[in-house]
Amino acid sequence: MSQTEIVEDMASPPPPQIVPTSQLDIEPIEYASSMTSAYQQEELDDETDIDLAKPEFDGLWDKQPVKQDIDPLFNRSKHWKTKMDKDILQRTLTKLKENIVREQVVGTKRFEGPVPFKSDPSEIIFKDFDVNKVYRTRVTLTNVTLTINTLKLVDLSESLKDFITLNFEPPGMISAGMSCYLYVTFEPKINENLRGEIKFLAQTGMFTVPIRCEIKKVELSLNKTTVNIGTTVVDERLHQSITLRNNGGLGTNYRLVKTSLLRAEQNKTEVINNHKEEIKTDESKPSLDKETSTVSDATDIANKEYIEVFTIKTDERGFLEPHSSISFTIEFSAPVAGTFHEEYTLVFDQNVPELHFSVSAQSLDVPVWIENPSMDFKICMFDRLYQDALILHNRSSAALRVSVDIQPRILQNHVEIVPRTAYIQAKSSFNLQVKLTAHPSIIDDDLSNEIFDSQLNTLIIPLEVKVADQIRTVPFSISAILTTSDLQFDVDNIDFGCCTTSESVLAKIQLKNNSLLAQPFGFVNLPDYIQLQPNDGFGTLLPEETIDLHVLFSPTATKEYRCTLVCKSLVNREFTIECQGVGVLPPLSLSSTVIHFPATPINDQSIVSFYVENRHLDKNHFKHPVPRIGNGEFAPIGPTSFQFDVPANAPITISPLVGTVEPGRRQKITVRLAPKLDNEQIRTESVRIREAELKRQLESKEKESSNKGESRTRPPGTTASVSRKLDTHGTMNTEISLHPATEQSTVWSIAQLSVLKSFPSSLSSFLIPCYVVSGICQKPGTLNYDVANTLFIQIHCPIVRPEMIVISDYGQTTINFGSASIGQELTRTILIQNISNKSIQLHSTLLNIHGPFRLINALRSVEPGDTTPIKLAFTPNSIIEYLETLELTSESSKLTLCLRGVGLKPNVQLSFDTSNPFSMGCVLAKDRIEKTFQVRFY
Repeated sequence: MSQTEIVEDMASPPPPQIVPTSQLDIEPIEYASSMTSAYQQEELDDETDIDLAKPEFDGLWDKQPVKQDIDPLFNRSKHWKTKMDKDILQRTLTKLKENIVREQVVGTKRFEGPVPFKSDPSEIIFKDFDVNKVYRTRVTLTNVTLTINTLKLVDLSESLKDFITLNFEPPGMISAGMSCYLYVTFEPKINENLRGEIKFLAQTGMFTVPIRCEIKKVELSLNKTTVNIGTTVVDERLHQSITLRNNGGLGTNYRLVKTSLLRAEQNKTEVINNHKEEIKTDESKPSLDKETSTVSDATDIANKEYIEVFTIKTDERGFLEPHSSISFTIEFSAPVAGTFHEEYTLVFDQNVPELHFSVSAQSLDVPVWIENPSMDFKICMFDRLYQDALILHNRSSAALRVSVDIQPRILQNHVEIVPRTAYIQAKSSFNLQVKLTAHPSIIDDDLSNEIFDSQLNTLIIPLEVKVADQIRTVPFSISAILTTSDLQFDVDNIDFGCCTTSESVLAKIQLKNNSLLAQPFGFVNLPDYIQLQPNDGFGTLLPEETIDLHVLFSPTATKEYRCTLVCKSLVNREFTIECQGVGVLPPLSLSSTVIHFPATPINDQSIVSFYVENRHLDKNHFKHPVPRIGNGEFAPIGPTSFQFDVPANAPITISPLVGTVEPGRRQKITVRLAPKLDNEQIRTESVRIREAELKRQLESKEKESSNKGESRTRPPGTTASVSRKLDTHGTMNTEISLHPATEQSTVWSIAQLSVLKSFPSSLSSFLIPCYVVSGICQKPGTLNYDVANTLFIQIHCPIVRPEMIVISDYGQTTINFGSASIGQELTRTILIQNISNKSIQLHSTLLNIHGPFRLINALRSVEPGDTTPIKLAFTPNSIIEYLETLELTSESSKLTLCLRGVGLKPNVQLSFDTSNPFSMGCVLAKDRIEKTFQVRFY
């Protein structure tokens, strides 16, 4: 814009146009095209001017030397142009057109710049122009490529052709780093913003120079939108300024007003306009005046109650010249302490948006101020010391003496401030130590609810810092939420009772945290015979949380135990609970107190053995422990009886249940796990199967009756009666009560198979007591035992679904071949189904090789859900009843088949006397005779 010149003396400016270039600026392509067309036209003219009346050959005397026309392109006569010349010319012209824009490579370096010519300025701007004035500027175009380049002015944007004239003389071949000039003349005719570009074509490509023409306008801005004047003391003055700048070419009127007052004026104007529109008669005018006066009164009251703390020292109204600025000085002076904030709005002429800025400041009442006026100790426990620093600052230029007084006096038992009196040096700070030690007695100190709320346990203590020679004090407060640090047990003592030296007794207790804070805890100095779980008695209790603890009592000797469990919290508080128990050594002992059965399928069994031992041989308690209860008498030496008490619903069998063991001997005990299906589940399943079958029968009957009704032609009036009968029939069927199937019935077998297929795996644990008493048991079940001498054995019974079942003959595992004659062979086929989710390989036990039963087919693997046949043969060889078992096993399951059959020797009686020969009589040769006799078996 600095190079733009305004031409004032042009009376009638010529219309804007692009200055044409000279003939020397025509590109070689255009020149070649014009030469080609001229050459073709001349050749055509020569052919049409031939005179056919002349002889074909002239004499040598008639010829005159003629100067041949030389073609400037090919340096030969144009009459000598052949077809090859024409092709060469055409190829040359095509190549020239294709190579208008080409890549520039100098040596091994390739030009990859954004533009081949750099424009200075990069954008042509005509800012704040006036209509009908002429503006001129010069643009310098510099070749920034690697070598010689050419430049051509291509076009100007259509929106600018009527207002801008370009004067450009093509420089031809221009070396790298050299410049040429473009003169731009702008003559606006309309007062509008214009944008466009000038297009140039260089040897390396197209590029443009943008043009922007902007009218005069108002461009307003503030140097900041938030003015923070700062902090000062009451009645002191602070100044801060804000600058309004107009960067546009038009001036505007401005008015500085508070945003709240501006909104009140706008609301007032809106209310008045709305009432004016609603007024239809003169009677409504008094109400309008009343409304207007009400709004004015409200505004006056607001202005009176508002404290003026910000003052504008510059005229709030004025005119802002173009390309100028004005500074507004804001003065802050507050009569009271506090934080002040005000919003201001700069209102301008129409079509100019408003500008907003905010002013904030703070005033303090005294030179001494507190950095943390609200000291919050959060949640505090009773009888615990909490302290923090109260930082006092002195902003004055002289040392000040301050003191703190705690009121009411009773709070001095809980709050202490050290020191009570101090001197704060000028422009310095001082730390007071505030110590809070709230005691539980604060609840009974009769403090007001504003200081201590006994329901919420909140403590808020308002205090003041007094400054010497000043009436105004500096307030601050101390707040805290008080809570207890108690841990509470649900029981006062634990009595473990009698426990054998080979077992442990478990007692469950609960520990509750009554505090609002989490408290780590731990049981310390535990005796060897006491254990606590989980985490060995250590952990963290969340606020008001209750956890379960397991206390294990494991006596090592026969005596009475008494101890105290000590639980300590992180704040070094101790909570105790008393424990007592009796150690017992029974006369008998078990070789194993825990039995883990393997996973046992339904209808299978597992057997585990253990021993009951009697080691009581003498009463010398100095050599070894002697059986007794606590500190009581020793057990007598002699035979000792035992009795196991198995629950009625347990799928286990202990054999023997009752027995007597001599001193120094032991008795083998066998435990058998044989899980069976619950009969109640089978009954329920049988009822469900019967209901499903009955429902299917009813649906089939209804379907048959509906089909018959459609095939027959019923007389009118019978439809309702038939429907009513069907409804009555259906209601009667739904009211029928189905009874469970009887055992060994077909429905019972089907229900048993259904329950077996859907049986879920389970794990059951049984604690079996073994009662011990000295002497011989006279009668089972009448053992006069002492509970203290009771032994316990824990049995874990995992029960699973079998991998294979028999689905033929409704799941019967007893194969009865019936009766067969000696030497006769009977065969039966049993279907085995795999109900597991994996493939199983079947194996079988060996049958008696001299017996009548044989397994005919080979056993193969069975996929999940598939079935396999088992073929068995029965061939008796004597007259007896046979009974044998065949066990089919897989990886984790076993199926036992019971094979039964009876061998018979047949008795035959003939109808003739067997003592004499059977005579056929006399028969002629080549003739025959027939006689009949009867064979009877019995």
